[in-house]
Amino acid sequence: MFGARSRDPGEQMAKFFGKNTAFSAKAQVTMNSPSGKSMSMMEFQYDVLDGKVRTEMDMTKMHGGAMPPEAMAHMKQMGMDRMVHIFLPDKNVTYMIYPSMKAYCEMNTGQVPGPKEAVKGAKVEETELGKETIDGHPCMKSKIVITEESGHKSEALVWKATDLKDFPIQWQTTSEDGSTMTMKFTDINQSKPSASMFEPPSDFKRYGSVQELMMSNMQQMMPRGGMPPQGGNE
Repeated sequence: MFGARSRDPGEQMAKFFGKNTAFSAKAQVTMNSPSGKSMSMMEFQYDVLDGKVRTEMDMTKMHGGAMPPEAMAHMKQMGMDRMVHIFLPDKNVTYMIYPSMKAYCEMNTGQVPGPKEAVKGAKVEETELGKETIDGHPCMKSKIVITEESGHKSEALVWKATDLKDFPIQWQTTSEDGSTMTMKFTDINQSKPSASMFEPPSDFKRYGSVQELMMSNMQQMMPRGGMPPQGGNE
């Protein structure tokens, strides 16, 4: 979304919620092929508090996509089926938390272009296209065009619910090959989520990178004899 600069679609949207600086909602992301056929669908919990973004997803609940069932089962066995992603723009920090492993890694995102850098110095144009209703909410449908300093343009359709402080209840982007990604929000709660939701649990083990976390987990899963022989039998 908007150039796919971020690891998380929710993080990419953080700069476009306007007056909605604190809320919780469920999000559903659907990918459709250029012919309109559904390719994949994923649901996740989405929480925002004054720029901080938290997404929580269960990979086993993904429908469609390229990940085979055996790969999904392996992720669950490793404890990586559930993942929490926390983005703290004020600290330039991202946490990747794996509740099943009681572990997390902390990454410095200062050098990674995120939504703040993506729109800094960019020209944002919004054109209203008309009124529509999404899940009973009266919405204003608009087209947003972002032109970055480099000249690169990104476009999206957005439906803002006028009864929810212009909350962007639905987004849709189209890639160059004609496939579309639609993000839709439900169960929207516009009260402030707890600040503790945006910090890793104190009893979880900290790792410096996802690779370090995965290696430690693999070593714990190995039999006491150590690593299996490489290359098999000759």
